[in-house]
Amino acid sequence: MFMMEDPSGGRESLVLIMGEDVMHTLLRLVMAWMFLLPWTTAASALVFAGVWAGKRLTAARCTSTRRMDGKTVVITGGESGLGKEVAKDLVRRGADVIIAGIDKIKAFETRDELAGKEGSLETAYLDLSKMASVRQFAKNMEGRKIDALLNNAGVADVPHRLTNEGLEFSVATNHLGHFLLTHLLMPGLKKARGKVVTVSSICHKRVKNVDDLDLKGDLKFCYEREFGMLEIYGATKAMNILFSSELSRKLSGTGVTSNCLNPGSSKTDIFKNLTNSHWYGPFIKLYVMAYAKTITEGAQTSIHAIVSEEVDGVSGKYFEDCKEMEPSELVQDKGVARRLWETSERLVQLQPHERTI
Repeated sequence: MFMMEDPSGGRESLVLIMGEDVMHTLLRLVMAWMFLLPWTTAASALVFAGVWAGKRLTAARCTSTRRMDGKTVVITGGESGLGKEVAKDLVRRGADVIIAGIDKIKAFETRDELAGKEGSLETAYLDLSKMASVRQFAKNMEGRKIDALLNNAGVADVPHRLTNEGLEFSVATNHLGHFLLTHLLMPGLKKARGKVVTVSSICHKRVKNVDDLDLKGDLKFCYEREFGMLEIYGATKAMNILFSSELSRKLSGTGVTSNCLNPGSSKTDIFKNLTNSHWYGPFIKLYVMAYAKTITEGAQTSIHAIVSEEVDGVSGKYFEDCKEMEPSELVQDKGVARRLWETSERLVQLQPHERTI
């Protein structure tokens, strides 16, 4: 930029030249951006593809070829997501699978999809948030031998609310319903010396201290925070591991085993509302696209825990990627597990004849 003589003594020429310089600078930036954009986009795409391919190549797989002919497996939430994928695998192995869930339409669609396969598939209505529904389902299962129970169903991004039975909805669905169901199906599991497999999550590590479990508040979590539903979800996933561990201790010597697992972040709909209704939703979607497992990959650890010969007789363990791992220190606390168990017995109003464990 340089100064021009202005006969009027004003600054109009200076302003004009400054304006031209700014325009030229902006034009250069736009042209540079237009030139670089394809290259940066291509580089980003290559990085994304590399991450995606790497995840696919390193994803753990259940390597067991064991057949399941004549075996009966109950899967909660088996009408969709990871539960459905596990059901498909077990039916192909010859198992008789009962998918227990709340979505009747999806359950029937899954049943029709698997019709004619080697095993069989039944559908049954079960709303884990309602203890009355759990008891009705269990009543219909009386007398049946059960080789495996997969406590799989869960919710993650629902608003905090109490059910008609006075239970926090997410806690009832993710933990208390499974706690009661396992008790009520235990006679059938003992007949088969079966397996109880409970699906947790890496989110259990969000729980940093025992107060985060709200044991003193009867698991109602009566507070409102921006990320409150994620805190409750993490707490229920910690409860899954605590329950599974205490169950294993109580079942010692019965032949029934109890294990827990983290399936890993998978491309299911469990966080659908969260990604669609918050400003950070697009970032979560991008993470899921690049890093999350496919549904088939996410189901592998559940399949491994049910069918693999390596897990026969193993109890009280936590699995990730088809191998034994260590969960957080808090969920390994036996004292906390006992407190949760006692609180759960009271909240589901466990009756004397239902104390099968």
